[in-house]
Amino acid sequence: MKTKKLNYTAEPADEGWKFAEGHALDPDQQKALGIPEPSVAAKMKVARKPSRPARINIRTTHETIAGLRARAEEAGLPYQTLAASVLHMVAKGELTLSLSRVG
Repeated sequence: MKTKKLNYTAEPADEGWKFAEGHALDPDQQKALGIPEPSVAAKMKVARKPSRPARINIRTTHETIAGLRARAEEAGLPYQTLAASVLHMVAKGELTLSLSRVG
């Protein structure tokens, strides 16, 4: 069975297509829909959230991982989830660390 190659380069006829002059929506309609004015929209920044969590690699001892796994098991969590949660709390300032030198 042969397929016919279609030609999409031809422009469609303009017959029957009429567009209103001016804005599609008046300012009151735009405001009701929450559409900002162009001067305000130009100043807005779009914050893009990462589509997936970032990965990190950490070098640590087997004893540290074993302790982390034990604490995670007590909490009923996977150890990587517990580690990510602790890092998140430290980064947000919700968990403070007391760092002091020994010696």
